Amino acid sequence: MYPPPDGQDLTEEQARELDDTFLASDPFQYFSSRIASLLTWHEGAPMSDVPLPEPEPGSIRAEFNQHLQRPAADGPFKELDVHAQVAADALAVRHHAAEALLRLACARLAPSMGAGVRCLWAEIAAGPTQIAEVIERLNASAQEADPGERMLRALVEPGRLETARGSPEIVDACNVLVEWLGYAARLLSPAEIDLQAGHNKVKHGLAVRARSDMRVTFLTTPPNADGSVPLSALTGPDAIDIFDQPVLELLARGPKVDGHRQGLEVTQLRLKPSALLAEAYMLAMAHGALFHVAAVEHFKDRDDLREYQLPPPFPGYPVGGPRPKNIDAHAPLGMRFPLTTPPGGGQVRREAGIGFRDRFQILDIDHANRSSGRVVDG
Repeated sequence: MYPPPDGQDLTEEQARELDDTFLASDPFQYFSSRIASLLTWHEGAPMSDVPLPEPEPGSIRAEFNQHLQRPAADGPFKELDVHAQVAADALAVRHHAAEALLRLACARLAPSMGAGVRCLWAEIAAGPTQIAEVIERLNASAQEADPGERMLRALVEPGRLETARGSPEIVDACNVLVEWLGYAARLLSPAEIDLQAGHNKVKHGLAVRARSDMRVTFLTTPPNADGSVPLSALTGPDAIDIFDQPVLELLARGPKVDGHRQGLEVTQLRLKPSALLAEAYMLAMAHGALFHVAAVEHFKDRDDLREYQLPPPFPGYPVGGPRPKNIDAHAPLGMRFPLTTPPGGGQVRREAGIGFRDRFQILDIDHANRSSGRVVDG
């Protein structure tokens, strides 16, 4: 139970008890468990004619079946469906970790200037609604005095600061975590390939199609006269794979360009589950480090704590990386195709093309002369 209302602002007692609860949690283990569950399911989902074995009495699956009066989710499942589901969920967990990291960093490094009692849980919960404002506040904070020192203090416990300053390994590991914070901001910012829109369409109504049966390869070798394409052309040195992993297709209005709304466009996102989950892990690690230090500061020198009120374990320092550039950095992010002109009139300002992390390549597609063919041995 928490103290009752005593005005429009939190009291010191309420703020302390709220953060006692919040900062005794372990979000890094939450994300690690969620990532592990997707890795395990991808490898171990029943995809043959044999469903899952009978559940143990009293287990959550047994109770689930009892509620539904039948074994409703025992499988078997199609391999294509499982791989597509895991890929879509990997995208979701990466964006979840990125947003959690940004909102926690904003609460720690760029808190609101209200006159009320400080409460980290309330700062995050009642902070900016739009992620763009969170990123804007973090960018402004980075321009203030001593950003490196403030970041170090947010990632290293107070009692270890002097040791950390004299350790090139810890300093480098902190710089790795800072790079992941910057990467989180890029993931959730407007871009030529709108990853944020993809996550929102998954989250709000599943207005997407996840699929693992689609491959796109650019060839320099034209089809034969009969429309056939030799298999060797798809696997040779002159072939460039665009989609060699599951794909998420989404339909959305493009972001504004120079203040003008854009029409509908289809975006196809390349989803490599291993890379998405590795990135999610590193984003969660950065979040876990920030969270641990905040908890250490909150619980320090308290003599009124119960045995369960203590900081979660530190997730460790990623000495040597990986950095964002080390994980699938040169692969295509996806493709987009405009479908309608802007609702206010004028020409399409977001052309068809392929997006990468560092560039967008416009494609001039000859729709009138498109053709189909078939792949043959050879």
